[in-house]
Amino acid sequence: MSAPSAAQVPDVPILQALGNRRSIRYFDETREVERWKVETMLQAARFSSCQGNINCTEAIVVRRDECDLWDEIEECVSGFNVQIINQSSHLILWVTNLNAWYGRAIDGISGLALCGAATKYHGWNYEFSMTQTIPRLMSFPTERTDALLRFESGQAVANAMAAGSGLDVGSILIAFGRKPGGIEKAFGLPPHYRFTWGHAVGYSAEDPKAGGQRPRLKFEKLYHDNAFGTPYVCDPSTEALLREKGLIQEQAPLPGRMDEIVALAERHGRDPGTLSFPAAEIERLMNDDDWDFGPNIRARAAHVLATEDLPEYPEEMKETFKKLMFEHGIDASKFLPAGE
Repeated sequence: MSAPSAAQVPDVPILQALGNRRSIRYFDETREVERWKVETMLQAARFSSCQGNINCTEAIVVRRDECDLWDEIEECVSGFNVQIINQSSHLILWVTNLNAWYGRAIDGISGLALCGAATKYHGWNYEFSMTQTIPRLMSFPTERTDALLRFESGQAVANAMAAGSGLDVGSILIAFGRKPGGIEKAFGLPPHYRFTWGHAVGYSAEDPKAGGQRPRLKFEKLYHDNAFGTPYVCDPSTEALLREKGLIQEQAPLPGRMDEIVALAERHGRDPGTLSFPAAEIERLMNDDDWDFGPNIRARAAHVLATEDLPEYPEEMKETFKKLMFEHGIDASKFLPAGE
């Protein structure tokens, strides 16, 4: 079906679209996202920032009911994501083409020059570029290129998700850790391609707000002002502006969220409820000053502590947890029961 006219598509401000973005975990399996919307998401990815104008990020678009490899895909996805992909409309498999870095550097930079982007003002000239800059870029080891381009692929995926949010299309990025290398093998990807992320796309079966905006670490805990360790503090007037524009929204869980997930579970014959953590873990988390927890989640934590039969911290996890934290140079005492 052809795309609608531009006048038929509502214009959603970018800040609102970014604020509306959620990881949707309940899709309406009876509705298929229109092709023009998927194409729009891919176009948004294509126009994301990319080093040297090289375009290393590609994608395989999979429709569940038409893909002969679906069973192989399902074997690769993490178990708690099987339900999600089987209810999604499309699965976008984002891949990074490492050879683009080596094979398109000249074309990309030449194109930038023709666009008026690579200029003498910044020191560009043909001889230096061809004898120094481009050969140096093309001499990067594969491991370094892999890391650089995966970041670039992330920017492309973020663009696609933001575009989808503006079109009322739900998204979630899916881990494929159960069978490493399985996607590459299933689709016969050449060795210079890296599978980056699975991206489930569909119309939300839950409220599009998905229970509210999920909490994040405090702004000043993430960003540094002129020196590492000096907090970069967001002005209250900026926060107020962004709330009005819809980038910052009411934090989860919104009223009715727990009833909604119970109803969704009952509709599909799944176990209702949410994951439970030990009381000491919940109390520790609520007292952690790094997190920006609002009144809704604090009220929910208090309710859980007061009414639910919570588990104990598993004995077999203690030594494993300490070992894993030690390997990364992290003090595990914060996360373990008192005295451990």
